[in-house]
Amino acid sequence: MGDHRMMYQQPQIPAEYHHHHHQFHPSMHVPYHHIMQAPVYSQPNHRSNVRLPPSESIDDGVEPILTLAGSNLSIQIRDDQVFRSIRACFSRPGFIHTVITFAVSGIVLNTISTYFGPLLRLHDDAGRVSVGITGACFQLIVMISSLIVGKITDKSRAYYCVVIGLLLLGAMTLAECAINLEAERIANLKWTLLILAVFVGPLQPVATELGVDVVYPLSENTVLVVQQLASNLLSALFIPFFQVARNFAKDVEDFERPQYTFSFIMLMAAHVLATVFFATFNGKYRRLEHEQRRKKELLDSNKMNPKHLDSSRHSQKNIVLDEEQQALMSSDV
Repeated sequence: MGDHRMMYQQPQIPAEYHHHHHQFHPSMHVPYHHIMQAPVYSQPNHRSNVRLPPSESIDDGVEPILTLAGSNLSIQIRDDQVFRSIRACFSRPGFIHTVITFAVSGIVLNTISTYFGPLLRLHDDAGRVSVGITGACFQLIVMISSLIVGKITDKSRAYYCVVIGLLLLGAMTLAECAINLEAERIANLKWTLLILAVFVGPLQPVATELGVDVVYPLSENTVLVVQQLASNLLSALFIPFFQVARNFAKDVEDFERPQYTFSFIMLMAAHVLATVFFATFNGKYRRLEHEQRRKKELLDSNKMNPKHLDSSRHSQKNIVLDEEQQALMSSDV
């Protein structure tokens, strides 16, 4: 009899894909869903992200294709991968709202950071050390408030309410800055700017989390890139206008407004417009819905297989006992 062998023919890959090959040790085991689907990225809050296959036609080609053949991992990337990913993100309802929110927060933070010194020196002999300390406190408050609000929002998942609240409070604080500046209360302006950091700083991480939830299962890396790009671009366009408008409407009859008063009014108007626009948010919490659906399926499977649930609990109990025994042995030694 002849030697009949099954021949495997390598599938033809479209020309728009690039290939990247990586060597794997033969003992490494790669799960099937990691091979057939796009790479799994960790979420900004470090929750596990189980990637789902694209469910819409516009999602075709937005993620790299991974193929494992023996010890070779082939990654196929299209030439227009980035543009397809960005288009797919903007096709999700509500994603543009997260971009605008992230951008307006970046505009306020970048503008205030740029003109922190000139603002504090308008009617006060603030030295470089005083301005430097106040500016450092401003950045520190942004970081701390972002961590605290982000952690609270991560537990509650109340993205919409948190963003609306921060936008409203930020707009009110900017109005107070303009009032203090016009009244030449520079000491009050300093404290108002620090309060502004509490409300504007957390907008960026919360907007990113909301964007990831809205575009799921698309990559969160694309979400952050789009939001950061929009923030930097709009900030670069707004900062020169902030400087040009510092003397606009300065002389009004017998009253002379301080510099940057109208500039703060422009900044407040941008914040108010972003608040009104975000109020029309119509996105869906896709990631949250997916996690809730998986939890429900897991509970249903445990109800149908109580023996499996008991065995898992028993194994967990044995693991705890083993750890306690090891701890006792180490203490005896």
